[in-house]
Amino acid sequence: MGSGASADQARTTVSYMLANKPADASDITDLETARSEIRNLRRIARDFQNQLRDELKKAAGQNNAKKREAVYDKGEQVKGSATYVPKVVAKSKMIKDLLLGVVTTNVLFSSYASDEHNAIVDAFEMKEVDIDQYVIKQGDSGDHFYVVQTGSLDIYVKSKEGENKVNSPLGPGSCFGELALMYNTPRAASIKSTTKSVLWEIDRASYRGILTYYKYIRNQQYAEFLKKVRISDKELGSLLTESELEKMTSSLERETFEIGDAIIVQGNTGDNFYIIAEGEVGVFQNKGEKEEKKLATLRQGGYFGEKALLKEDLRAASCIAESKVVVLTLGREDFIDMMGSIEDLLMAKANPSSVPPPVVTSLNDEKQKHSDQFTLDIGLSDIEVRSTVGCGAFGRVKLCRIPKSDQFYALKLQSKKMIVDSGLQEHILNEMRVMRKINHPFIAKLYVALQDKSYIYFVLELLQGGELFTHLRNRGKLPEQSARFYAATVVYAFSTLHAKKIAYRDLKPENLVMDSKGYVKLVDFGLAKQLLSGKTWTLCGTPDYLAPEIILNEGHDLAVDYWALGVLIFEMVVGAPPFYAEDPMEVYEKILSGNPPMPTFFTRNLSDLIKKLLRSQQGKRLGNTRGGTAAVVKHKWFSSFDWAAIENGEAKAPYSPTIKGKADVSNFDQFDEDLAPEPSDWNPDLSS
Repeated sequence: MGSGASADQARTTVSYMLANKPADASDITDLETARSEIRNLRRIARDFQNQLRDELKKAAGQNNAKKREAVYDKGEQVKGSATYVPKVVAKSKMIKDLLLGVVTTNVLFSSYASDEHNAIVDAFEMKEVDIDQYVIKQGDSGDHFYVVQTGSLDIYVKSKEGENKVNSPLGPGSCFGELALMYNTPRAASIKSTTKSVLWEIDRASYRGILTYYKYIRNQQYAEFLKKVRISDKELGSLLTESELEKMTSSLERETFEIGDAIIVQGNTGDNFYIIAEGEVGVFQNKGEKEEKKLATLRQGGYFGEKALLKEDLRAASCIAESKVVVLTLGREDFIDMMGSIEDLLMAKANPSSVPPPVVTSLNDEKQKHSDQFTLDIGLSDIEVRSTVGCGAFGRVKLCRIPKSDQFYALKLQSKKMIVDSGLQEHILNEMRVMRKINHPFIAKLYVALQDKSYIYFVLELLQGGELFTHLRNRGKLPEQSARFYAATVVYAFSTLHAKKIAYRDLKPENLVMDSKGYVKLVDFGLAKQLLSGKTWTLCGTPDYLAPEIILNEGHDLAVDYWALGVLIFEMVVGAPPFYAEDPMEVYEKILSGNPPMPTFFTRNLSDLIKKLLRSQQGKRLGNTRGGTAAVVKHKWFSSFDWAAIENGEAKAPYSPTIKGKADVSNFDQFDEDLAPEPSDWNPDLSS
């Protein structure tokens, strides 16, 4: 019986059981009747649980049927700056209210503060559209988001049979084109006006400039608030470095209270600390049953509950909102995870030499110091190119042989014309530079970069075992033990990348390729970036694996890799990623909505690890907290794992690929050979 039949049968049983029965269960008068109903309810619950597992398997099959391409919005966006001036376009209150209604409810905008909402509304510009005029066309790239003021527009999608109208017409108050505000992606449908219509539009540069501007201003303000907080007669500004203050700032959670709301109550225990971002808070203390004394009124920048950062605090007074109040909160446990205890900070400040060295695990790049440099002294004429083993955005990966040594490698060919047309020249060169910085047993090696008129060539280590993606597609899902092995190799690679401040930014099964022993290695460093100072704002990654801070354009750092690690582990064990959906905007909505429910077959430690890796606030995410990668290594899910064995290559891989010879690429998909690309005048220096 299929899952649909099971679900229908369960629903029918529920309807039958509940028919004409009181909601308070007053009809159950004896123990046997109660047991009977409990048995029936448990059977129904099992039916729905089985249905959920079947649907996850189905989703896995759909998801794994096609490899996922990364998205990339070229170049850094407008970074926060006090000199940036958001665009303001005059419009009536009626129009402002219409636009505000859209931006406060649409998933892409709804989490922003009122300043951002108003600035986004101000930046919209009017666009008039004639009858039968296309606003967007399927397949075209675009960078505008639209809201309909008046008129009616139809949605069309192309198929083999032609252009077909789908869904209901778009009328006043409707909106479309959210993805264009995130990155340059081809339009998924055409929108054509059936009447004279008035639309309002905002472009990607304006939208992202507003977000980064307000994020910058707000973070500067919050950092100043934090610096002045006094704990044990010391200001936090004297205890924390600028980078620590920035991390703490990004971890503050906003809460809103209305007039009269109690924020904290005298006598209650608490472990949260509060800073006032907006509004006024009255501090009251009860002296007796009927005597209440007002001690103070706190305003913007004021704080209370700071003793909670030291220990669980019995509140000595009540704090009541005397206007609409926005407070920034931070819990003691989160503070300690990020910074250590206040006692540790005070000790470090008083006696820097007493601070123990950073935690060092066996996961380090000591081997790299002793490794021979991997370079090849060859030219294009020395290479014999063979069959294609993979396809990418700008070209292909092929098997190649160096006849004079009879050694085989992977040759990545990237079309110069396509790179130039996309404006991603620096992007490709950055990939080369990053790979040259790394020599690690679980990262594919770059031996040499070459070029001709048509291509940039990377000669890479040949990994014959095939992609983890293919293995996962064939297996459906993996046991936790197998997933732990592959996750550990990724953690090991991250330990070296992150020590060099390199964010990988494109973790997924497609980018983990097996060697002959079944160990996986990271490949494709096209999105990797060395973050020498602060955060970066480029939107890039694969939709299923994007961290919330990338979607919301909040600026991101190494923490995005730990989010992706959580998604990867979930996908390996379930067979589908945690935020799977057919529509990218649905994926992003799920990502922004918070942690996904953990399947019942997860062990407790696995659920705990994934929840800590998928924390929405990057400063609180495991791996980005105190201890860095070592904190992931020490998690209980890895407690039985032999890190030394995997580091030394002595651990047995869960799967051993079949390889028939040093030229065997049968573990990869087969591809038709491509046509020769057009030449380009771009001739970069590949020696740097």
